Amino acid sequence: MWAFGPEPLGDRAGYVLAIAVTAVATLFCAAMVLHVDLANLVMVYLVGITYVATRTKPRPAILASFLSVATFDFCFVHPSGTFAVADIQYVFTFAVMLVVSLLISTLTVRLREQSQAHSEAAFSARVEQLRSDLLSTVSHDLRTPLASIEGSADALLAQPELTDESRGLASTIQDQSLRMARLIRNLLDMTRVQGQIDLDLDWQSLDELAANAILRTANLFDRPVTLAAPHDLPPIKVDGVLIEQVLVNFLENAARHAGRDAEVAVVLSVEGEEIVARVSDDGPGIAPGMGERIFERFQGTRGAGAGLGLAICRAAIVAHAGRIAAMNRPSGGAEFMFALPRSEVGSNASD
Repeated sequence: MWAFGPEPLGDRAGYVLAIAVTAVATLFCAAMVLHVDLANLVMVYLVGITYVATRTKPRPAILASFLSVATFDFCFVHPSGTFAVADIQYVFTFAVMLVVSLLISTLTVRLREQSQAHSEAAFSARVEQLRSDLLSTVSHDLRTPLASIEGSADALLAQPELTDESRGLASTIQDQSLRMARLIRNLLDMTRVQGQIDLDLDWQSLDELAANAILRTANLFDRPVTLAAPHDLPPIKVDGVLIEQVLVNFLENAARHAGRDAEVAVVLSVEGEEIVARVSDDGPGIAPGMGERIFERFQGTRGAGAGLGLAICRAAIVAHAGRIAAMNRPSGGAEFMFALPRSEVGSNASD
């Protein structure tokens, strides 16, 4: 069988190929007609139809089917030179030839499309794996020199004899090294969640995870982040490290886009069969048209950042069979939320 081409020919080129292949098959049959039975000549046309189907879209292959039947009748079936049929058995031959040729052309086209789809999927998976390996390798290699830069900046800031200008430069180095560290952490997290996530599930208190996330990001805000949660919030069985990281990424996103002086609030609640966490700010909100794209990889909010943190959030929440969303608040600013299924066992455990 012929290998399928990367792309089928367009309709015009396909029609030309169908006519040309039918003509070549007819010439071959004319040279062989005195040596083989007419039934065997039908096979020559079927081979031509199969070839056309591997190179074209469906319509040229169908044209080749009808042309082959008509040409075979006109050139080789008595009386030749006309479409009249002296022997009625050839009508049955034509019908079978047409049905078989249409089946061959249709199945061949479908097989080619499936083969192309499989090749594209395999190529995409390979590219995705290579990109993940590259991200992981680069991220690991950058961690050591970055830690040295961060440590050096900390040591400089601890020197009392620094001038204001030097202290400002050292502070900038420290801030940018911390920002780079967060980016590297996101890259490593992204390679972790590329495939199936192995969750380390345990009973967790979501308000404690939120408090830890607020503590970890306290240096990003001039105002304290508020936390509101019901006193009877039930524990939930989750991967605590992942869920806390989701909250950290939400808070870092708020600091990046709403600013250090933003009013940021974390609100936890029980809504039906879900436990919901919301992180809101009073910043500029989400850019128009972002919608669900905001959680795609390499999609930054308002064009800032690498766009990995929120993609990690979605992967982590989806792995917990939860849902995640982002929206603009009516009063201004953005709100990011995730909802996790509430466990009945967890509810009883809090009694």
